[in-house]
Amino acid sequence: MLKLTEPERALYDISPMNNVEELLNKYWAGERDFKRVNFQNADLSNVCLMDADFEEANLEGVNLYRANLKGICLYRANLSRANLREANLSGAEMWKIDLGQANLEETDLSDANLNGAYLWKAKLCIANLQHSYLKDVNLVQCDLWRANLRGAYLIGANLKGASFKGACLEKARYDEKTIFPDDFDPIDAGMQIVDG
Repeated sequence: MLKLTEPERALYDISPMNNVEELLNKYWAGERDFKRVNFQNADLSNVCLMDADFEEANLEGVNLYRANLKGICLYRANLSRANLREANLSGAEMWKIDLGQANLEETDLSDANLNGAYLWKAKLCIANLQHSYLKDVNLVQCDLWRANLRGAYLIGANLKGASFKGACLEKARYDEKTIFPDDFDPIDAGMQIVDG
């Protein structure tokens, strides 16, 4: 889990917006910079926020069910316990994002950059992670049932206790630092070892 210092936490309290309607009006007027906004537990289901910048935003517990977030920037954002079921996050920049215990079932994360992301106990059932960049990601105890990780970059990832039942890992890349669940064989799963 990402821990914020007191000054960093204070940044979340200076949001210039106080409701979802205002956020969406600004987006549709052409604004894309929503850095450090606080929309904890907000309902943003079915919204379109493509290519918006939510760097360091507090979106803990937010409902983004079926949201179109293609190409969004969520660098160091907090989306722990968020509902992103069936959302489109393809091509998203999600470096060091907190998605602990988030629901990402059937979510499109293809070509997303999740370098250093925290996804402890996240639900990624039937998620599309094809060609996603998951370097140094924490996927401890994640449910990846039937997830598509074909060609994903899992260098240095921690997958301890993760469930891969029915998941596609063909041509996913890993290195000697990648930590797998007990009794998991990456070669049998069709993965490729590379130098980190």
